[in-house]
Amino acid sequence: MKYRGRKPTFDKDQLAVVRNMLEQSAGVGQIAAATGLSRQTVYRIKDDPAGAEAALRTWAA
Repeated sequence: MKYRGRKPTFDKDQLAVVRNMLEQSAGVGQIAAATGLSRQTVYRIKDDPAGAEAALRTWAA
C-alpha cells in the first residue's frame, strides 16, 4: 500500500463552505469558527485548494 499522508481533518462539505466563504472575502478566523476547523487548516485550504481536494479524493477511495 502506498503512503497517502495524514487523513484530512475536513470533509467535502466543510471544504465547500471554506471555499464559498473565501470567495466572499470572509476572514480566516470567521471561517474557522463557522466550520469548526482550525485556522491553520483554513490557511492550508486557502493556499492550495486543489491539493485539499486531491487529498479528499485520495482518502475517499
